Amino acid sequence: MILTDSMLDAAFGFRETEAWKMLDDSNIFAVRLSNGQNVYCTIMGNGGEHYSLGIYINEEGFSSYLRILNSDGSMINNLRYVTKADCINCDFMQAKEIDNKVKKIIRQYAESHGISIPRKHGWVDFTRVKPYKAQWCITDSDDAMIAEEALRAATFLANELKDKGYEEVGFDPNSDYPSNKGGEKIPLIVHYDNGYSILSTLTPALKEMEYVSPIFNNDILAHNVANMHKTGTIFCRMEHIPSPIMPEDDVQPQLPGMFIMINQSDGEMLPPYTTVDYPDNTQKLLTQLANHFCMLGIHPEKIIVSDKLTFALISDFCNKCNIKLKKVDSMPELDYACDSMLLYMMKL
Repeated sequence: MILTDSMLDAAFGFRETEAWKMLDDSNIFAVRLSNGQNVYCTIMGNGGEHYSLGIYINEEGFSSYLRILNSDGSMINNLRYVTKADCINCDFMQAKEIDNKVKKIIRQYAESHGISIPRKHGWVDFTRVKPYKAQWCITDSDDAMIAEEALRAATFLANELKDKGYEEVGFDPNSDYPSNKGGEKIPLIVHYDNGYSILSTLTPALKEMEYVSPIFNNDILAHNVANMHKTGTIFCRMEHIPSPIMPEDDVQPQLPGMFIMINQSDGEMLPPYTTVDYPDNTQKLLTQLANHFCMLGIHPEKIIVSDKLTFALISDFCNKCNIKLKKVDSMPELDYACDSMLLYMMKL
């Protein structure tokens, strides 16, 4: 875990501004980092519940924000988009919500700098969120740098707003949320040797996610599956469960993926197959999927999918195993089964 005095200094400096009283999560602004990257920031807390600075790195990170923002609002789809989020969060929480190890570091910082921690939403919690991984502490020095620089820039912006109007610093006077098409003008905070300047930039357009398309190179296992008796058509989707599998070592936990499969003929759900190997070890994942088919004694004539991730993941697998693969726009039967499984796994 990386949690330095400099990071805490930046966080408490931002906390003092109470920026959420002036800005809400529609007031997107960008920060030019010292390494030349742009990050896109949103401040939460205007509604009086969750106090945070969300930092989305580059266009890919901002696209993960747009997916959550512009989803249909259903809890189940929000869960799906959260598993693909890519951001750094600096949350301000109650003491009881903070890990004891983090709490000890914060207390030591406060005592050595002679400051008092605000009782309400005063404890700082830095976390990193990556696609298909659980929210975790910051362990990368680049992420620590990004968090600190974004917090200091946000502090500057909040202090500027105390003397200037929203339009004067570059915010949309209508406070509209950004759209998937991009192109909305927002403030860009840039740090120079003698301080900060506020320029302007445009919000990026939504970038489609890229999914892994692995080659299945286990020829013997592919041959074995291909020569099994054909057993009909199945509907299939890999869902990621927003409930992490905690590792033995101190690394960011994976969110498990689950293959949910249904027989087209009778609507019966096949035993699911769970994996933690997407996207890091797709060869192992496909080998285990082939073994799963062998164990169940099934060789689908056809697999029908409705999502891009599953289609990309099993395209070569199906080709090698003599399985027809078809992608359709929607499958209500599978949608219902996947939603039910997610809700069950999350105990909702």
